[in-house]
Amino acid sequence: MKISIVIPTRERSQYLRHSIKTALQIDDADIEIVVSDNASTDGTEELVQDIDDPRLVYVNTGARLSMRENFQYAFEAATGDYLIFFGDDDGMLPKQFRFLRQLLETYRPDGLSWIKATYGWPIEGYGKKTGGVRLYRRNCFGLPSPFRGSDNLSKLLTADVANLRPVPDIYHGCLSRAYMLKTAMNPQTVFDSAIPDVNLTYRSILKDGNFIGVDHPFSINGYSPASTGGGHGAEQKNRSETGSSQAFAKENKTDVMSDVVPHAGSVPLAFFSTLETLRRNHALEEFQPDYVSWYRFVLGSARKNPQLAEQLRGILSDHAAATRTSDALSAALSAPPKSKRSLTERLARARGQLHSFRVSAAGDGENTILTAAQTLDGLLGEDYGAVLSGEMEQRAAWKLAKRRSTGYKRQL
Repeated sequence: MKISIVIPTRERSQYLRHSIKTALQIDDADIEIVVSDNASTDGTEELVQDIDDPRLVYVNTGARLSMRENFQYAFEAATGDYLIFFGDDDGMLPKQFRFLRQLLETYRPDGLSWIKATYGWPIEGYGKKTGGVRLYRRNCFGLPSPFRGSDNLSKLLTADVANLRPVPDIYHGCLSRAYMLKTAMNPQTVFDSAIPDVNLTYRSILKDGNFIGVDHPFSINGYSPASTGGGHGAEQKNRSETGSSQAFAKENKTDVMSDVVPHAGSVPLAFFSTLETLRRNHALEEFQPDYVSWYRFVLGSARKNPQLAEQLRGILSDHAAATRTSDALSAALSAPPKSKRSLTERLARARGQLHSFRVSAAGDGENTILTAAQTLDGLLGEDYGAVLSGEMEQRAAWKLAKRRSTGYKRQL
């Protein structure tokens, strides 16, 4: 069984050089690492071609494409039975990969989802809690649990996206090539909306499938000034330290496939646009969203940005008129602001913090996604294999990880 690890990239060689290494350190001959370069001009091609590893595949789009088109280009270049996508400032956990393969070969699911770890690149002036990694007891050494994509249908339709867990995912998750093609519009359009990873997740909920979820990290999500998601988040908060959101919007305009709802610097709007676009493209009108909940969710993303709030009201007003849901928009506008997290969610978050620890990701004079991945592998060790075989309980594995953490510099 071949597994493709796919890294779409664009003008981020300073991050990519470390992200590639996290995959190259995987001890597995039956993988390929596909770097899909979206016509970068920063030395990305030279960087990749200087790496001598037969598992590494480099392709170049030749001209600047939208994110959707680059994901499609990368998919067509990959040959694996299963595919994992991650960003060019993210990484894999090399020593945990063999357990990922074990689960895929044992269960042969449509997809495997996991809890990704998080790392903030220590860029000056970017974030307060960067340069370290945090492990949560609830997110480590969990046993595999089967689930259906449709298990999350009610949450998706009511905009309860924060609680979509576990969910099928191609981004920091794994889907089979066969499933992706089976649920696609056609073989040439595996991704059919502007946010390709959300597209696959929502599509897997609406079209269903058999999946496996595990509470254990196999990859690490890096956030940096170059992150598209970080750019949207900064715009929501009325900050302008990154231009990635604007670049994303500009590139989308060149794509022949457009979403139903225009994009702005709002993550919830992008989620809503993806859902509405999927319903149109796949003739899934029977899945009717709770528009009041979705409109409230989108409007709540611009609390700190009056200019964005006005833009969102205009976009939603046009969509409400087109879908005859103006009454739902009026109800959403007159409702009190929806808090980002409920009291229950805030309490659960606080409890999770109590059963966690954070350590510095620095190593060998560097602090990158590679040293972060090596740090996490050092903390987790080989114990997940013993948990999966039944030789060790999850609690015992967590205690060993905490014990190993004493050899690292602790952070708050």
